[in-house]
Order: sequence, then C-alpha cells, then structure tokens
Amino acid sequence: MEAVTGRKAGTPSLKRSPWEGIFLIDKPFGLSSNKVLQILRKAIGFQKMGHLGTLDPIATGVLPVFIGWTTKIIPFVSDSPKGYQGTLILGKKTDTQDVSGEIIFNSPGPIPSEETIREVMARFLGNQQQIPPSFSALKYKGKPLYRWARQGIQISKPPRQIFIEALEVLAIDGDQVAFEVLCSPGTYIRTLCMDIGDGLGCGACLKSLKRTRNGDFDISQASPLEKILKASSPSDIEALKIPAERLLQGLPVLRMNGHWREKVKLGCLLKEGSGLSFPFPVQAGKPICVKSFSEELWAIYEWTGPGGKSFKPLRVLI
Repeated sequence: MEAVTGRKAGTPSLKRSPWEGIFLIDKPFGLSSNKVLQILRKAIGFQKMGHLGTLDPIATGVLPVFIGWTTKIIPFVSDSPKGYQGTLILGKKTDTQDVSGEIIFNSPGPIPSEETIREVMARFLGNQQQIPPSFSALKYKGKPLYRWARQGIQISKPPRQIFIEALEVLAIDGDQVAFEVLCSPGTYIRTLCMDIGDGLGCGACLKSLKRTRNGDFDISQASPLEKILKASSPSDIEALKIPAERLLQGLPVLRMNGHWREKVKLGCLLKEGSGLSFPFPVQAGKPICVKSFSEELWAIYEWTGPGGKSFKPLRVLI
C-alpha cells in the first residue's frame, strides 16, 4: 500500500557508515547474544547495536543484529513465529533446565516408550501458560534473574501465555529426543523440555538448541560470525546485509519529495492539507513508513486518527 505526495525531486543521499544495517548471524555455541555484540563492537569500532531475540550460550542459530540507525526500527520488526530444532535428555532435571546446570533430579525408573513420549509431547500444542525459568535474562529490581539465581535467590515470575504452533519428534535414541518446534515469542524451550519431562514423570532437560527461524529471518540467510568479522570492503559488508525495507514491507508507505526532508528530520507532524493528502486508509496507532522517491527510509510515523488528521513521528531515521 503506497501513497505519493508532491512531485518527484532529487533527495540528498544519507551519509552513513557501511556497517550501519541489519546482519543475520548464525550465532556460534558458547557465546551469549550480548557477547556477540561485544565482539562486533570491538572488531568494527561501532558502538550502537542491538539484537532481536536473546539466545542462551548453549544455543546456536538465527540472531538478527541491528547496527547504527537500524536499531531504531527494532520495535517494528516482527519476531513471530520462532522456530527451533533441539535435543532433550530424559531422566534428569537441572537447576538451569539445560545441560549447563547442576543436576537436581535423576529418575530411578526406565525411559518411557516412544509411543508415550509422542503422546505426551502432542499435549503441548496450542495455547498454554508457561512459568519463566529462574535462570533467564528477565529482570527483577534491575538485575537479570540468572544473577539472583547464582546467588541462591530464586525469583518467581508470573506465568506467561505462549502458543506452540507445531511440535514434532524427529528422532528418539535411548534417552535423547530430537525435536522441532514452532512457537510464539517469549517461549522458553528449556522450560518446555522440563515440562515435557514432568509430563512423562521422568524429568528432562535441554541438551542442544538451534534457532532456525525468527519472524521473517531464516537460518538459510544467516552468516557465520567469523565471515562478518572478516568483511572489510564496503561491497563485502553490503553483501551481508538484510535490507531494512524488506522487514518493513508490510507497512503502508508515504512517499514525499525532497523539500519535506527537513520537516521529517525535525520530527514535524504531517498534517492533511498544506499540499499533503493521505488517500489510503490507516488505523489509528498503526505505523507507516515515510520515504523519499529515491527509496530512502526517512522515518516511521503513526496516524493520530480521524480527529487529528495527521501523522506523528515514532522514529526519525535521518
């Protein structure tokens, strides 16, 4: 959905660092999401960064990293649904709900049958409540829960509503179950594994995990961290980027000629009239992209509603 206002006019190019953009990293094992950012900051000398969706150190896979001006669009990029492939171990529980933690329970009984495993796992499809783990990046009094947990202080968070769209058993080998899951953001796969183990009565913990999908980001598009660190020329860097416009392609677009650039840069309201018209229907509170005719993304605005007859800025990107 697009609207064009004013005549086509030349627009000055935005001067940005070649590193400003969105990079899809296949996060390696052993690094936290924040550690990946620290490594990138040191390597490229650019401080302003963010990521979409936290991964534990034992997890690998899709980690979208936003550098420079693109950090401003993170709130408008969908991370739903999320896809994972992993392996759980039956017969034991740990304090972290994965193999990195201390064992707190060993099952004295035999491993359930394959039929029972598949039957119990199928019960976890659909809407449900999930209690976030104590070892997580959620915060309490400004500190991540895992820091409290390491001090022996268990902080309980209220249950969250999650949705499991698909949960498939890929293979069963003794006490290990390989699985694939498609779920809503905010779902803890470690906790899902623990809950499956509790449902089976033998306990379980997560052994390994790879995120294969994060919204529109797919593992097939991801690059190893080392490849990104080795990029040096502007052309090499550009080839590794994910176009921001592709991530926002579901938003309506308002195109404007060059003399509006400074008004947008100052965060001015875009009012109907004064040479502007908004011929497409937009819901109040819903974002739109404001672009130049040369496809430069200037800002993200939102419609104030029929009474206001104007757009107000949410993020200015120039």
